[in-house]
Amino acid sequence: MPHHSNDKKQIILFLLLFQCLFAWSQSYFVKTTTPCNTEFLLKTPGRWFKATENDYGRAKVTSQQHQELLKRLNTIHQWIYDLYPSPTAVDAQPFYFTNDKYFASQLKLEKLQNGKLRGTEFNGTPVIFYSYTVKFCGYHCGREANELMLGHGCESSTNFIVTINSLDPIFIQLWLDDYYKEIMRVDGRPIKMLSPIVGKWKGYDVYNSNGIYNPNEKIVFLLHREGMLPYIPVTRKQYLDRSIECLQKFFENNLKGYDNAEGLGVLMDKKEKEEQIKKQQKLRDDVLKYYRDELDATTKQGLLDAPAIIFGDITSTFTSYPIFTTETAGGKMLVTENPAYFIKDLPKYIPQLIIYEIDDCKVCYVDPSLNPYKLIDDNFPIEKLQAMIDK
Repeated sequence: MPHHSNDKKQIILFLLLFQCLFAWSQSYFVKTTTPCNTEFLLKTPGRWFKATENDYGRAKVTSQQHQELLKRLNTIHQWIYDLYPSPTAVDAQPFYFTNDKYFASQLKLEKLQNGKLRGTEFNGTPVIFYSYTVKFCGYHCGREANELMLGHGCESSTNFIVTINSLDPIFIQLWLDDYYKEIMRVDGRPIKMLSPIVGKWKGYDVYNSNGIYNPNEKIVFLLHREGMLPYIPVTRKQYLDRSIECLQKFFENNLKGYDNAEGLGVLMDKKEKEEQIKKQQKLRDDVLKYYRDELDATTKQGLLDAPAIIFGDITSTFTSYPIFTTETAGGKMLVTENPAYFIKDLPKYIPQLIIYEIDDCKVCYVDPSLNPYKLIDDNFPIEKLQAMIDK
């Protein structure tokens, strides 16, 4: 009998979900009196929606501080709106986001009963991370001849984003095991991977995680206080010392796995297990020699303090590729956040670093003239955004 009760609840939930989806789809598609085509869309006025702010995770600030945040976000919004006040066949959806953040935190790791490590950040500079985003969602013809599909709620769009007091948009996510997190720190601060600088745009360094410079598709650059970077390059020596330690731990854990009652070793006979262990031991010796040889060569060349710009993944085990390279060759610099960068006497909401990002979606519009990418890219007042630093 209890099964019938659960089935009934599931049916009710399904019906509620269906009603929500139906209501959404009804507002997404609009009937037209004439057939929809490109000519029709080019005469269809678009819409600016009111900016919405995140509810979950919002920065814990006073009313006065919140007004200061909104004042800056509203200013950025007005710059964009003034460039594109009357969109055609495009819905413009602005979003505000605020969150509490600590910059240049140290990472403390403690071992739990299950053997895992739990990380806790401490000694960071408290700041308010906030951002302005606007999605430009194109209209399209609908499922029938006399139907228009509005843009609001689209998945793909040309996007404009301004991020304040966070370097996250120019960092490449590192997925590290616990012992890597423990070892890959400098003065307790986690090592980060910086997107390569791939070119210049209006005098600014352009970052792109894929290592490709194409200002007609994507622009990301960093605005910061003159004379100081908000990140510190990891040196080659720092990286090599930590890589050797990480790799020793990596192979130690791998070899222990063959004696684990629940590991792959239980599926092998004695001879096969011994062969696999020998292969792992040889790979360990080859990889560690490769990194130690690089440390010796780097020492002899006087490059121990040179920035660590690595060719592949962090602590890669591929000995057929160079460990270090250049950014122009697609290398990625390892850095830590600079604990001396943020002026602690300034209120937390003051922009001390800003990341500008515009991402193009050429296939999102029925006609290239509807895409606002070039309009914004050419005319956005960068100098006014730069002037917000420390103010």
